[in-house]
Amino acid sequence: MVQARLSKLILLMFAVAAMLVVAPSGNAYAQTGQRCFAETNQCIEGRIREFWEQNGGLPVFGLPVTPLQVETIENRQLQVQWFERNRLELHPENARPYDVLLGRLGADRLAQQGRDPFTFPKSGPQNGCRFFQETGHNVCGDILKAWRASGLEFDRKKGKSEAENLALFGLPLSDPQVETLSDGKQYTVQWFERARFELHPENQPPYNVLLGLLGNEIRAAKAAPPAPSTPPDPCADVHDPVNGRIRPAKCVKAGTTMSMDVYGFAPNDQVGYWLTAPDGSVFGTRRTYSIGPDGQATDLRFDTTDMEPGQWFWVFQSSTDSSKTAIIYFKILAP
Repeated sequence: MVQARLSKLILLMFAVAAMLVVAPSGNAYAQTGQRCFAETNQCIEGRIREFWEQNGGLPVFGLPVTPLQVETIENRQLQVQWFERNRLELHPENARPYDVLLGRLGADRLAQQGRDPFTFPKSGPQNGCRFFQETGHNVCGDILKAWRASGLEFDRKKGKSEAENLALFGLPLSDPQVETLSDGKQYTVQWFERARFELHPENQPPYNVLLGLLGNEIRAAKAAPPAPSTPPDPCADVHDPVNGRIRPAKCVKAGTTMSMDVYGFAPNDQVGYWLTAPDGSVFGTRRTYSIGPDGQATDLRFDTTDMEPGQWFWVFQSSTDSSKTAIIYFKILAP
């Protein structure tokens, strides 16, 4: 797609300081204070446009993918605009430059995936790395170079201070780790509060570090229909038999003829047996019966036509040694 090719090409220029203020391109045109992008048919204007252009533009935020719109963020209604890699929020109650804030899309995407960054393995200080005591993670190598190359412009001084890096990307939430991304391929990635850095060794430095399209991923996950729920297994709560077997299954509809085997008794042992209903009622015998010369009884059949739905169980117990017991659990389902 044109959009994907353009986004990747421009992101490859991420480390070039001259791109911190993006000049108009052939794919953008000015119109009454707006800057519009044919790739997504969306425009930016006003304070959002100013912030976008002054703090990294396409390499950092990506293309706009929604208009400026009202959304509820952390129980507050805000004017926000989504981009491929982040979300910009208007906070007119704050003085500049804090009147535009970034979404914590790294943390939000992890939460959306049901992943807790506090469970990620932590590390200690390492030579040549920047260790963040606050979260217990290191940022090293090419990812550290990319992290330091961009930041929100606060002091109007040449280069980026660590405070400006932190304001743009936030603290690391993980050490580098291998993950499978949406293209089905595995990459080494590192999560930050507001970004996901990805190593792409197929590209030459400095183009081997890209920012994940978290804005797109979060919006796509929200828009996706919920996965069809799997109905609960009505037989999951039925225990396995003890010293026995039951057929055709331990969970059947009323009217099924059941067959069971019991074993584990002494030869010709005298065995008593009883049946317990779902309400706890017990149906038993006054006599004992010989289990047989091999200490087992097989193909004991019973009909379930008049049995109420719920869990039942048979107990077979030696009259001479109570430790020799067979229990057959089964469940009757409503027809």
